Amino acid sequence: MFGKKPYFLPACLVLSSLLAMPPAVLADPVTELDFRYRVEFVDQDGVDKEALASTARLQLGLRSAEWQGFDAGVMFHGNRVIGERRYNDTVAPEPRPVVADPADTGISQAWVRYRQGDELEARLGRQRLIDDNARFLGNVGFRQLEQTFDALHVNWRPSDDWDLSLTHLDRAHRIFGTNHPNRLMAEAELDSWLAVVNRHWGDTRLGFYAHRFKFEDRPASHENLGIRLNGPLPGTDAGFHYRLEYARQDGIGDAGPQETQDYWRLELEQRLDGWRWFLGHERLGGDGEQAFQTPFATLHAHNGWADQFLTTPDVGLQDTWLGIGGQAGDWRLLARWHDFRADATSIDLGSELNLLAARPLTGPWQTEIKLAWHNGGDNRPDVSKLWWTLSAGF
Repeated sequence: MFGKKPYFLPACLVLSSLLAMPPAVLADPVTELDFRYRVEFVDQDGVDKEALASTARLQLGLRSAEWQGFDAGVMFHGNRVIGERRYNDTVAPEPRPVVADPADTGISQAWVRYRQGDELEARLGRQRLIDDNARFLGNVGFRQLEQTFDALHVNWRPSDDWDLSLTHLDRAHRIFGTNHPNRLMAEAELDSWLAVVNRHWGDTRLGFYAHRFKFEDRPASHENLGIRLNGPLPGTDAGFHYRLEYARQDGIGDAGPQETQDYWRLELEQRLDGWRWFLGHERLGGDGEQAFQTPFATLHAHNGWADQFLTTPDVGLQDTWLGIGGQAGDWRLLARWHDFRADATSIDLGSELNLLAARPLTGPWQTEIKLAWHNGGDNRPDVSKLWWTLSAGF
């Protein structure tokens, strides 16, 4: 459940930190309570039965007051199936489509932190990590069980123009739960480093990043080098924003020899009064044998909500999208269309329509409806998914 290295035993770390603090610091902890009930329906070609998942997730977080720059926090989680389980949760497989929300109880976060104003922050222990748009590192927050990491994360902002972060990952705790019988799905043993340097000019940001994802339990190690630029489009005052990004990936260690694979991302968005439209193109290179992979990304946020490209196909992936979103009264609305193509061949990998409608209810409660229709193209299954969520944060 916890990393093997002593300094990454999160529960012991937090407990010892709390014991070292004065009693007054522990007298009035900050509490966080998050509840989420969700119904997910999946109809997938090639699977005779549909999936219907009804789950309720509760997260309880406690954080101490700050003392001489130090504080500590812990978060417990529990996810339960409501009613009969009629989906493949990957723990006890059924002949139904997968919904990756198994029943599970555990500790998702346990950390100690030091802060020096807005300039320096260092956090050690089990924690939530999200880098930029979560394309390379994220918490997979849409699923009921969150992805967290046993890690050391340091962020330094020497001035308003610069910020630098350095992260060491010891272990990843995946969304399939700490009690999954397949340990490779429950967690990943790591000895990985990530470094990010950002230069800011007002709202414009130029970022450089280097990742060395070293797996100690499977042959998937690789390194990334990348650059990204985003901000308001120069020479316009009509609300246009852009993003340009490039990265290259090479296999290392037990992954064996691998041809360099490229990653490109281009986005353009216009922000209007309460509405926005946007378009983009993303290319994950592939040569028919290997492809650019992002195993710790929040993958649900990329390449369509139907989650058909959680692993990049060996032929690579080119994703072109167009969308519109905004407010209509209390409702937040979003519609997006994806076109998927192989990078190395002329194979049509399909298309997908995503729709969302969400609104606040009374007090802390809110509700959301999402739909995904995926057309599998030349050789992949058609998939339809529907979600209804009721949530509240306290």
